[in-house]
Amino acid sequence: MINTNYTGKSPKISVIIPIFNVEKFLSKCLDSVLSQTFKDFEAICINDGSPDNCDKILEQYAFKDSRIKVISQKNQGLSIARNNGVNAASGEYIYFLDSDDFIHPQLLEYAYNLIIAHNADLISFEYVKNRPSDDNKENEDIVKSYKSPLAAPDKVETLVVDEPLKYWTKKGKFRLSFNVWTKLYKKELIKDFSFIPNIHYEDYPFVCSVLSKKPKCVLTKLKMYYYTCNPESISNKKINPKQIKDYHAGVNYIYNTYNKPELTAELNLLKSDFIPNILKQQLAKCKNADKEIRPQMYETFAEELYDLNKKNLISWHGHNILRYLTYKRLIKAYEK
Repeated sequence: MINTNYTGKSPKISVIIPIFNVEKFLSKCLDSVLSQTFKDFEAICINDGSPDNCDKILEQYAFKDSRIKVISQKNQGLSIARNNGVNAASGEYIYFLDSDDFIHPQLLEYAYNLIIAHNADLISFEYVKNRPSDDNKENEDIVKSYKSPLAAPDKVETLVVDEPLKYWTKKGKFRLSFNVWTKLYKKELIKDFSFIPNIHYEDYPFVCSVLSKKPKCVLTKLKMYYYTCNPESISNKKINPKQIKDYHAGVNYIYNTYNKPELTAELNLLKSDFIPNILKQQLAKCKNADKEIRPQMYETFAEELYDLNKKNLISWHGHNILRYLTYKRLIKAYEK
């Protein structure tokens, strides 16, 4: 029997779900979408040339519920799949969901109602790490969390800010992370930005660049997203030099977004707060890389450091002094 929840008019929310090689997770993901208490949505599923049985699963779900829309394309990567999903979206708001994860049944309801109540452009919430067992069974805490209703709306504590960049990974009660899937966006807000094709870690340059518009943002501690620790995911790929190049591409994307006179203060904030964290992560990858590729990792990292230093993006502010000295040594070695 075909479900007729979707009426044919433009929905309030478009859920963008890129799909590749997630056969064992996909049904749980889609079930969590169709279990939403908020009904006025479309789920745009981009089958990115998945080699497994995802196409058959998608066909079954699209037949059961007309809100499931399927786009099939040759494999082009997560970024292009998301970009194509946004281009096809007709909703007023955009939500990104990864196909090996799942969401609380009230996520869309609470995110939408809070963004409307505060006349905001963006809402950011938090997530739970889900580590299923080898037989893909969830632990009891995850099951309990997923089945438990969220706090009553008038009990949900929020903070509304006009400069959310200042809450970027800020320590304290409220913070805003780089993950795209812990946010509901007004579509108008993100229309000028896209995900960088063919890189790892595409979330942070996208989110960071969106924040350059200084959107009115609702921050909440609600945990409504269940991130599955999938050993086969892109973020868990073996360390390699391309990952350093991809970080570099992301930082350059941010630099090009913020390198404007009216955003000087924001660029300085990124320089002293955000970029040190990104460089710290890359240095750790260089140190933890297999011995045979470690020299290439450091050489690739040194090339990035040299470029960022020319852009005046590296100073001692925000860095551990030993790491900062390491960066300076790598820059000097590259110059020679």
